[in-house]
Amino acid sequence: MNKKIKVHLLVNEVAGNGNAVEADHSLQKVLNNLNIPFSHKKSNYPGELIKLAEDYANKNPNPNDILIVVGGDGSFNEVLNGIKRSNFPETPITYLPAGTGNDFARGAGLTNDPLQLVNNLLQDPEPERVDCGFFTSNIAKMPHGYFVNNFGIGFDAFVVHESNNEKLKQKLNHVNFGNLIYGLNIIKALAKQNTFTVTIKTANETVRYGDAYFVTTTNHPYFGGGIAILPKADIYSHHLDTVIVEKPNLFKFIHLFGKLLKDGSHVNAPQFHYIEAKEIQVTTQKPEFAQIDGEDYDAQDFKLTFKIDHFNLLK
Repeated sequence: MNKKIKVHLLVNEVAGNGNAVEADHSLQKVLNNLNIPFSHKKSNYPGELIKLAEDYANKNPNPNDILIVVGGDGSFNEVLNGIKRSNFPETPITYLPAGTGNDFARGAGLTNDPLQLVNNLLQDPEPERVDCGFFTSNIAKMPHGYFVNNFGIGFDAFVVHESNNEKLKQKLNHVNFGNLIYGLNIIKALAKQNTFTVTIKTANETVRYGDAYFVTTTNHPYFGGGIAILPKADIYSHHLDTVIVEKPNLFKFIHLFGKLLKDGSHVNAPQFHYIEAKEIQVTTQKPEFAQIDGEDYDAQDFKLTFKIDHFNLLK
């Protein structure tokens, strides 16, 4: 027997180079065809979804109210942060992935089919308690917050920073070639990204790497639109994983990257390390870029504490 629901849509139309607009229209069509009432709000500037989600949760919605985020991983990150800062942080969230990478959806096994999503919701599923990361930092603009994918420093953050600030990206987006800029900036990062020193501390150990190239604390296997940097990571594991890659020479990097794409055996390489724990401290001693679920932050040295947290997800 189908549950009677009311849907509340929070939409980022900029996500996915136009994919979110199409997904939003398709979802509205499904809701109208099934006579399901819904409200619709869209973000007009970066960060607005945080406030919209917080306002929604503060109304203490009943179980028949369903919040669906339509956008990319950055959009979902904003909604999560809004829900978690509200008076009712256990408010469930639903997600129709329509971004460029959709890594959280991949890690959580979510559908991108609006009809399937709505049919799932009509079966009255129980919210699933899934992991997310919480961090405190010395970043002036972001002293604390939550992430669903990863918090990266070094190589991946360099690529994100260059791509997000590339004037050519906007022009390429208009002809659906926006992803090309990421490939170009990977090549640029190979040439320009230097190594740095990082110290990782948990309750059981302290390790230091003086030749780090890539450091990311992750909640699930994926980054960069489906690249499984740590295949064993899982949103139900109740711990976080910090991955450290020391810089290989170009030949070894290509070989390592090939293993990553082929079968995940890159995790056995001597340059690859990971540490898992419920709480992890990460300290760097040289200015580097950072990215949080694809949002880039200016270069600085970092003092970070990561803790495992959770939220309620409807699938």
